[in-house]
Amino acid sequence: MHLLQLISQAQQLINQPDPTFPVQVFHCKEAQHLHQVHFYQPTLMLVLKGAKQISGPINQQCPEGNLILVSQGYEFPFANLPDDFYMALFIGFQPDDFPQTHTAIHQPGLDIKQAPDSVLTLIHQLMTLKQAKLPDSVLNSRRQELAQLLTHLELDSQLRSPVTPSWRSRLATLIQTDIAKEWRIDEACKILATSESNLRRRLQQENTGFREVLEDLRLTNGLGMLQTTQLPINQIAIECGYQSASRFSERFKKRFHTTPSELRQAL
Repeated sequence: MHLLQLISQAQQLINQPDPTFPVQVFHCKEAQHLHQVHFYQPTLMLVLKGAKQISGPINQQCPEGNLILVSQGYEFPFANLPDDFYMALFIGFQPDDFPQTHTAIHQPGLDIKQAPDSVLTLIHQLMTLKQAKLPDSVLNSRRQELAQLLTHLELDSQLRSPVTPSWRSRLATLIQTDIAKEWRIDEACKILATSESNLRRRLQQENTGFREVLEDLRLTNGLGMLQTTQLPINQIAIECGYQSASRFSERFKKRFHTTPSELRQAL
């Protein structure tokens, strides 16, 4: 019964998208194959219809009713596979959503579990707040309740962020405050209270760099907007910091092995 209720609520969110709401819906009518998607937040995914095929170190198909719990900083390829339709809920957490009584894991990864009824109930209750136009503080409190339940059920090991965040995570958190901005490394270093040489060295130790983090974050944000909003592609490109839709499409294709138009056509 809970899944049927959530499917109905998710359909309403598809029809009336709200990018500020803490729950988002990813959906498609045709199969979508996405290459190495990076998760910048601890994320809960709940498959409502169809299946998600996960590839990489974990190779598993997740049918409806499965929870996929993803660490901040983990990335992997996956496919969204509709039966007649694919639908999944996404909830991104903040590090302080979780009680600080357990030690966070240090190697990012993911867990796949059958969703307990209690988790489905809380997600349903959170979804009912969509039409209430409540302040962010109330929605944040309900999200934190969900985090506390996951902790109680011992389902939170992958969702806990490291006590000391990675430099990639610190930089991404800063860039997300204004993703369309023309960020410069010297400006970012000033805000992060570090030298340019130290930031470059730290990012290199994490097998990335300033420009790589900036572009990957913009493209990942664009991926979410393509899936969860009805904005035209050229507007999404601008809001993600690209001056033209063609440049955005070119970089998107290289990153995810599909174009924004192809992604939209599958919805």
